[in-house]
Amino acid sequence: MGRINILSKAAAEQIAAGEVVERPANAVKEMVENSIDAGAKSVVVEIRRGGVGLIRVTDDGGGILPEDLERAFMRHATSKIRDIGDLEHITTLGFRGEALCSIASVSKTEMITKIPSADLGRRILIHGGGIELIEEAGCPDGTTVIVEDLFYNTPARMKFLKKDSAEAALVAEVCQRQALSHPQVSIRLIKDGKEVFFTPGNNDLSDTVRAVWGKDFSSNMGEVRYMDGGIKVTGLAGRNNLSRPNRTMQLFFVNGRSVVNKALSLALAEAYKNELMVGRFPVAVLNVEMDPALCDVNVHPAKTEIKFADDKAVYLAVYWAVKNMLASAAGARTAQSSFVREGASFKIAPPPEIPKQLTVKKDGGKFSRYTAPPRRPDPVNDHETKLLRAEMSPLLPKKQVERLRREQEEKIRTGEIKAPIVGNTGIYTEPAPESEPKPEMPEPAEIRIIGQLFSTYILAEGEGELLLVDQHAAHERVRYEELRRNGGKTPPQLLLLPVTVNLSPAEVQAAGENRQFLTDMGFDFDEAGENSVLLRSVPSDCSGGDGEGLLIEILGDLLGDGRGELEDRRDRALYTLACKSAIKANKDLSASEMELLIGRALALEGISTCPHGRPISVKITKYQIEKMFKRIV
Repeated sequence: MGRINILSKAAAEQIAAGEVVERPANAVKEMVENSIDAGAKSVVVEIRRGGVGLIRVTDDGGGILPEDLERAFMRHATSKIRDIGDLEHITTLGFRGEALCSIASVSKTEMITKIPSADLGRRILIHGGGIELIEEAGCPDGTTVIVEDLFYNTPARMKFLKKDSAEAALVAEVCQRQALSHPQVSIRLIKDGKEVFFTPGNNDLSDTVRAVWGKDFSSNMGEVRYMDGGIKVTGLAGRNNLSRPNRTMQLFFVNGRSVVNKALSLALAEAYKNELMVGRFPVAVLNVEMDPALCDVNVHPAKTEIKFADDKAVYLAVYWAVKNMLASAAGARTAQSSFVREGASFKIAPPPEIPKQLTVKKDGGKFSRYTAPPRRPDPVNDHETKLLRAEMSPLLPKKQVERLRREQEEKIRTGEIKAPIVGNTGIYTEPAPESEPKPEMPEPAEIRIIGQLFSTYILAEGEGELLLVDQHAAHERVRYEELRRNGGKTPPQLLLLPVTVNLSPAEVQAAGENRQFLTDMGFDFDEAGENSVLLRSVPSDCSGGDGEGLLIEILGDLLGDGRGELEDRRDRALYTLACKSAIKANKDLSASEMELLIGRALALEGISTCPHGRPISVKITKYQIEKMFKRIV
């Protein structure tokens, strides 16, 4: 007896279904695309239990002819193409004829459909790929597909699904992409009886962005419209004041199809080069229209991957489309001819001349000396400095603490500063009672603060060496070590007015799954809709006041593009919090603040870099210096 078996039709269909329908979001995508191909002007998607319990997609499209109803659920049955030659001119979203067959083979599927010219519609019921019932039914024009108990007959697939809330977030993301790629179609998503979003379907992309992402995004995005060499690029892209810590809000479509392509991503990133801070990513919804014969969408059953006949032409079209939008948003400018793209709608100016910091005047053959800007006085009673000193004091060497205390007493005596009030959180506190054990602290070698270089680096003299300390990197490492020791717990600072923060479905999901972790960090928030939260408090020691941006950035760390374990992603979130709460570059520090920072940084034995890997300090020995000055040959 031979060893090679022919699989049954049911087994073969269930195996093949795994390529098309991996999770509820894939099923929703395929059904919504069928509705759009059928000419629907309105599509309603309803899910329960993340789509596993129920998916209902209702449209007002052309419907299915009665004689085609049973044939629609056969594998490789499609009305989109007739022969292999049509693959070179695909203008529809679906064409492989696999979606309905795959969905029906792993679920309990019901379809009710009616064409406009018919008096009655038809209803078909399929369980696990087998037809149970076909009958006439009264229904409106269009098609309704109901999918229940998805993967009920393939338990192996069920094991790999995420929580219901996570699956629902993926469904919401799919529906958002379909809505943004087809603003002429009204799409409504209902989750567990509650409306998530509803787009107007008025063919205005800005209104669609407002309905899906919110007013803050639509009002800060500029129109993109460009055509070159038969390639047309349209859509919206964020002005340079709109950015995100991840790429979740960069959407690309080719002829209305949501795609993933490296050339498109690189073109967008290059267009925003020098426009955004490092680590920030632009927001964009871009549709590329081109001859279908010049691109291949038949790469994968999911149809998200695409290949171009000329990657460079597409790259340049997207690049100059976005570049022109940024130039028009910045206002009319005069450009150098060498920097202007032929055929561009707007001209791009070179960056404005940066004023020189050092102004030299000639007076009688002599040059005036540069005078540095005055440093701010030592704000001993300044609230921020009190917090900084209170935070850093425990790790100062004892000799330096004693010297600082004597200096303060002398200043109080001469009236130069005021005495600390009772309960002061500054560094100069009363000694602990003798009954309390004093912690044993490391006592690093005595160093002498020389000063501050470029308001960024602290210069100190040690034993036969010069120490250059990056004040931001040093304080960032100190803050991170503290956060790691106490599990990321930070006192919250209540906001005067709550702030509404618009998030992507994935970010909303990350906020829900890590709510206790975020609360410990100092964030207090409530749900303010399906795609937003109401932020009430932020970590108390973060400077800048941008609690909204900090929350979004930390959620980006927690998402991590799906890479790494949860603990690793939370550790990266602590990196971000430590970075935002650390002393910044270009900030003047007093002598006492510099001593505090260096003392605490030197107490971190065996640690020489910030959490992001940059060195905290650089040492130059006396031998090296003397060699540079030729004292040693």
